[in-house]
Amino acid sequence: MLKTLFAPDQAVDGVTLSTHLQPIYSLPHQREVGYEALLRGATRDGTLVTPFDLFAHAIVAGRLGDLDRKSHVTHLRNAAPLLPDAQWLFININPSTFTDAGYAARLADLARDAGLAPERLVIEVLESGGTDVADLADLACATRAFRAQGFLVAVDDFGAGHSNIDRLLTLKPDIVKLDRSLVRAQVTQGRRAQMQLRDALMPKLVDLLHESGMFVVAEGIETSDDLMLAARSNVDFVQGWLFGKPAPTLAPRDLAMPLFERVFDSLAQMRRTERLASDLLLMPYRSNLSQAARRLASGADTAAACAELLAMPCTMSCFFLDHRDRECMPALPGASAKTPSERFAPIADSSSGRWDNRPYFVDAQAKPQEVIVSAPYLSVTGLSLCVTLTIATQRAGRTIVAGANLDWRRLIDAADMIL
Repeated sequence: MLKTLFAPDQAVDGVTLSTHLQPIYSLPHQREVGYEALLRGATRDGTLVTPFDLFAHAIVAGRLGDLDRKSHVTHLRNAAPLLPDAQWLFININPSTFTDAGYAARLADLARDAGLAPERLVIEVLESGGTDVADLADLACATRAFRAQGFLVAVDDFGAGHSNIDRLLTLKPDIVKLDRSLVRAQVTQGRRAQMQLRDALMPKLVDLLHESGMFVVAEGIETSDDLMLAARSNVDFVQGWLFGKPAPTLAPRDLAMPLFERVFDSLAQMRRTERLASDLLLMPYRSNLSQAARRLASGADTAAACAELLAMPCTMSCFFLDHRDRECMPALPGASAKTPSERFAPIADSSSGRWDNRPYFVDAQAKPQEVIVSAPYLSVTGLSLCVTLTIATQRAGRTIVAGANLDWRRLIDAADMIL
């Protein structure tokens, strides 16, 4: 039916359209699960035309929708005979085409005519600038229409342009493709700080998307470091030049298997080493907090009980909470205490705080006499990344929680020397 409805070779202004395919791999499965269809063009004399030039010319000529539809026909005709069983074909779609009433049903018919069930197509909605509330409602309606036809829906290039979490929660796509800017550090100045921030944020972003019911693809994987970050962040799928550039034919099978094996082996070793380094670094702090708790239980004042702990290089402060989760004795500054900044003076004083929503308090109450270690977090009072150690003990017949805030960045620097 495709051949009766469309010319054998789709063309726009004398440019013949063709398809290049780039594999998308599942990290947990360690194999390809689909291919993205990417548009290419060539003039009659064989001169290649880039996708950017193709779409730029279509926009200027007012024929973007026509090019978009012809690209879909091109991809279905070229990719359907090549696509292995039980694999997806990812195709890009412009938002204006995506929201065109009735197009979901027409594309479903075209897919079936090409020999592909709609369930095997992932429709990637491209980023569009300046999306307002009405446009967002149209996109959400179109998402439901495409999903009703059997298609999966993906949001492309999340993290670039006008992307935001609210847009994702409104559209509720099946798959989110992270923009390469989230995977790769692109500057040299301040690169270490940028990479630390990126490495900390990526896993949390992926967790948020997973909790919202979305699979995650990391695009732009070009180096083993990029792949390592994707694996550490627990993304589901990866795509990029590390596994091969887009080509008219399918990538050789199992090409990426050695890459996955190496990165997972390295990741396992890295996690073992990091745990060892963390245990070694935190051991003296844990020991001194336990000693401080015993001294507090025997009646020593807070300064004497915590003297050794306060003198350690990464200790920012020691604090003391009663069973109602409020400060019961004044906090004490440690060797790594920060000078309060006037810019953050409104949150510098923690004496009136209530901390029962913090896991380090809840866990300490649940496990008396056991030292609890928090994950790194941004201190609401010290305005720096810290790790908190806590222990619940008895003092004058009442339960108190003694804690120490440690400077996480100083600990990390020490870990780097150990590693």
